Amino acid sequence: MSITRRNFLKGAAIGGVGVASAGLLAGCASQASGSGDASRVEEGQPAKVSVLGSMDPADETFKGDVVVLGCGPGGIACSTRLAENGAKVLIVEKTENIGGTGMVCSGNCYISLNSEYQLEQGLQADIPAFYREWLEAVHYHCDHEVLSTYLRNCGRVVDWLRGYGFGFYMKETPPTNGLSGNEYRISQPPKDDDNRKKTYGKMVDAVISAGGAMHTGCTGQELIVDESGAVVGLRATQGSKTVDFMGKAVVLASGGYGANQDMINELCSVPLLGRDPVLNNGEGAAMAWAAGAAKPWNLGILCCDTLYPIDENYVSYPGGVQALGNVMQDPAKGRMHVSRFGKRFHSEDAFCWVPTYGGANGVAYDEPWLFVIADQAAIDGLKEADPDTVTDAYLASMKDSGVLFEGATPGALAEAVGWDPSVFSAEFEAYAALCEAGEDPVFFKDAKYLVPYGDGPYFAVRMAPTPFGTCGDLSVTPKMEVKASEAGATVSGLYAVGTESVGTMHNDYYWALGQTVGWAHTSGVLAAEEIAATVL
Repeated sequence: MSITRRNFLKGAAIGGVGVASAGLLAGCASQASGSGDASRVEEGQPAKVSVLGSMDPADETFKGDVVVLGCGPGGIACSTRLAENGAKVLIVEKTENIGGTGMVCSGNCYISLNSEYQLEQGLQADIPAFYREWLEAVHYHCDHEVLSTYLRNCGRVVDWLRGYGFGFYMKETPPTNGLSGNEYRISQPPKDDDNRKKTYGKMVDAVISAGGAMHTGCTGQELIVDESGAVVGLRATQGSKTVDFMGKAVVLASGGYGANQDMINELCSVPLLGRDPVLNNGEGAAMAWAAGAAKPWNLGILCCDTLYPIDENYVSYPGGVQALGNVMQDPAKGRMHVSRFGKRFHSEDAFCWVPTYGGANGVAYDEPWLFVIADQAAIDGLKEADPDTVTDAYLASMKDSGVLFEGATPGALAEAVGWDPSVFSAEFEAYAALCEAGEDPVFFKDAKYLVPYGDGPYFAVRMAPTPFGTCGDLSVTPKMEVKASEAGATVSGLYAVGTESVGTMHNDYYWALGQTVGWAHTSGVLAAEEIAATVL
């Protein structure tokens, strides 16, 4: 089956007609999001795979053409595109909501290359140049064909989404790494204006109108295979009830394991504080591995930024911490970053480009946290910028919690933290000399960020490299087929989209900010088109 760009955009026109979602959710009864055991695979119970005909019967069974696990951006895009091709899609979602991380991500810097939306405004991207820059940034550690497939298709997916009412607009704030400008990046609709919710609702309505259904409150537990090993279904739980969803293929769009602290602790080399905003608990990847999927080389690596103050037990300090963390580490104010031993270990101006660098660097070299050094003027500036949050009582509470430290001199600050005073004092003096010289001959920090410290007292805040998403779960082909552990093979009938497979394009951090949701939408469409062409 061949799907042309013209037919693609023509098919997207059905998005203009929406059917009310209320009352159309089918299957599992309502269950509070995240309640009970349905929010994650049982701890200590590894995922398994069951052979059709050898299983205990389920309490309830639903049959369709394709089963899609997860109703975030990747799952919705895949389900909708399948419905456009006449498929009866069974969407299985553990919460009561649609949109997943697509509802909470920032929205700026969505990668879109040569969409009609941009071309009509005279904005043409150089796709080969973007491709080459991406490869250099990830040191060629990615699947080159998957990357090329994504970059060549992301623009038309934007046009398709706009057909359903997705409200892209021209804004790039802040400027990001990679080739900049609206030829390369546009913005998603703001997350608080209901456009995403309405658009995703229309898309789910299209799935239901085509004979499909959305089953909420259901968490996937194991894949079902036939005697040949091909994936033909999914067993899920809803409370104490077992539900089977059967089809000709299964698409995993379950979002990685960024909210599963147990998996993070098991797979990552240093402790990381999981803060995924939705219930991405890794059940999709675990089921795929049980069915013979390959574990990628970058498994256990998460995309990390460095925004959150923590204590020595890796407990995040509550109340306004992200804003405080952002300001405290602002390289434009000349902040020093030092390791747990009180020594500089990287160029702080990387945070001007993308904070994931600092987190990835710390994780790669077993640094569980870093300390940001500030003077009294910086603290005064925080108080002035946010007087309701940054009060004397607030700062005292941070000190009592072991998150913030203070000393009248650099040596006294070192003693408060527990560093060797002579080591940190020498480091502080050396940094002052760099600022005076306007040159950093070791880490090559940009001279404009070499801002000298003022008078004491001095402060150190402990900051965590904190993950906001999985970097490597499953490897896929350019057709979004899940690769098997046997070289050159795929797991028949199994596809993975969105965060489950985004690590295919990365090494140890998300180089191109803003592409994760774009990848989810695009990979979902590509999986749907492959299934429509070869499976249905």
